Amino acid sequence: MSVYRNFNQQELDRQYNVRAGIPGFQDIFQTWAKVSEDFRRTHPVMENRAYGPDAKQTLDFFPAANKGRPLLVFIHGGYWQSLDKSDFSYIASPYLKRDINVAVVNYRLAPDVGMSEIVRDNRDAVTWLYRNAGELGGFDANRIYVSGHSAGGHLTAILAGTNWEKFGVPADLLKGGCAISGLYDLEPIRLCYLNKVVQLTETDVAAYSPVSHLPKVRLPMILTVGGDESPEYHRLQREYQTLLEANGFDVQVVEQRRGHHFDAVDLLGDGNGALAEAVLRLIESA
Repeated sequence: MSVYRNFNQQELDRQYNVRAGIPGFQDIFQTWAKVSEDFRRTHPVMENRAYGPDAKQTLDFFPAANKGRPLLVFIHGGYWQSLDKSDFSYIASPYLKRDINVAVVNYRLAPDVGMSEIVRDNRDAVTWLYRNAGELGGFDANRIYVSGHSAGGHLTAILAGTNWEKFGVPADLLKGGCAISGLYDLEPIRLCYLNKVVQLTETDVAAYSPVSHLPKVRLPMILTVGGDESPEYHRLQREYQTLLEANGFDVQVVEQRRGHHFDAVDLLGDGNGALAEAVLRLIESA
């Protein structure tokens, strides 16, 4: 029996079970943690800066060498239920080399909180960064860009579609975004095995699916997905891209001929690759 589109339950679950399709994924996680720990030892970092009262409402800030430089925010993935900012410090490398500040955000996770709290945490993190630019070395609060992978790609798109004036900050708070393997429609998540933990409701799907909440200002977006990822990941990106372009947004798609779900995020931190170079051009062209 069809559960979503032409997928039965088993087929739908398989489309979104990225770990099942990547042998040795735990080794990848361990490598991320080790490389990031080494990176923090050798680069200045303001660790665990609190943007809220919960222990998870923290971020790591990697300052650029000079004041008045832009900021790239990174939001980790993990299907809104796992992983940690400390696994992704290495992402900052190519941006610090070009004198760009980087903030890597933590947020509360399911099942301890629902999607509304997860989205609110990331909005709070970005507004906190904007309001505390001086305390964080004097970065240019008018040049904030956001990026994220998987669940973080979803959150990147939701932040891009936020009415920031409701939070007491400028409508054009974000100047651009990069979503990697993003989840732009939450309905298949609600219907697959992931929802045992994420616990999305139909109301959540309507409120927090980026396909239903396009950006309020004309900011440029970079989209990318691993070449070997499931058809559903490619469909989600294609449909979100089509919506953005139909509404007049500048969209750049960075093609990945090969690469699984976790390879895709590594490219953001690879200064020799097309994805990092596209993000650097986006930031430096402003």
